[in-house]
Amino acid sequence: MDVRVSIEVAMSPKTAFANVIDEVTLSLHRLGLEFQPKAGGRIRQGKKELGRILSWSPGKQAEIVWYPLEWDPKTQSRLRLDFQPTKRGTRVTLGHRGLERIIGMDGGEQLGWFSTQLAVPFLNSLTPSGLGDWITDRRARRPSGAGSRKTYRNPTFHIPNFKAILAKLSLSPEDRLLEIGCGGGVLLKEALMSGCRAAGVDHSPEMVRLATKKNAKAVKEGRLEIRETEADSLPFEDARFTCAVMTSILGFLPDPVKVFREVRRVLKPGGRMIVFSTSKEAKGTPAAPEPIASRVHFYEDNEIEQMALQAGFHTAHVERPDLSEYARGIVPKQAQDAFSNPFGQLLMAHTG
Repeated sequence: MDVRVSIEVAMSPKTAFANVIDEVTLSLHRLGLEFQPKAGGRIRQGKKELGRILSWSPGKQAEIVWYPLEWDPKTQSRLRLDFQPTKRGTRVTLGHRGLERIIGMDGGEQLGWFSTQLAVPFLNSLTPSGLGDWITDRRARRPSGAGSRKTYRNPTFHIPNFKAILAKLSLSPEDRLLEIGCGGGVLLKEALMSGCRAAGVDHSPEMVRLATKKNAKAVKEGRLEIRETEADSLPFEDARFTCAVMTSILGFLPDPVKVFREVRRVLKPGGRMIVFSTSKEAKGTPAAPEPIASRVHFYEDNEIEQMALQAGFHTAHVERPDLSEYARGIVPKQAQDAFSNPFGQLLMAHTG
């Protein structure tokens, strides 16, 4: 029994192949599966082999033998990706052969699997909540995909924020900086020009990869380390850093106080934390567009200060910086006026 699903996209077969394989590899990684995208590559879950690549022709097709039944490891099915040139670009088809060996010959069970495992998840992904969550995750909450990599590789509209943060920190070679939610590593690269040492963390594997590539020289020299982790569980010893920064992640944190406490733990006495976030006045503007704006928690200035104090910081103060001076010559002229609006919230907190 064959199952097929296809999509036609406006790109070449070679580009489509590279994009699909990249998306599949990273998505499986997030699910705890290792996919080796090459001829003879394996798909593993821990030590267990789930599949093996039988044929690999970039830009044309890839075929995988799959072992779906842990209680009957000899049972196999086949997965195949085909990339067919069309007038518009490429038709990508994912096919599966051998469903009857897994589900059995009963038509009702086959349709049950099709309905519950394919049709319903597909429909759910197109509901307002499902689609909004996917867009928010992909673009901001846990950036992934070629579009996000392009944005975070050169985050033009975030650079004024970065410059305001770095001006406030006034880093020196004696500083040890930690960035939580390091994205593509642009702020880290700028910070390292001060001669400081640094570390960056992000929970998006694609951002970790991008930031590492952006700062490859510093990583190789041992001046920077970048890790994949969650903000509330930092893999560093107590009192390691002199300063820490966060940009545009506060509204996505399930428990900001817990994260602030963790940052406080890894800061030295006299350390400082800067958190840059966006106020509710920005909701619905290019600084906080939908559907992302509906999935971000906006805080009042005093709420942010209180969370820092509750986490153990000695002092905490939020200001609304004028970013226009940092935007000149960086963002397009037609967008520069927006940076004079007091939408940004900059928290400076000290450990004491």
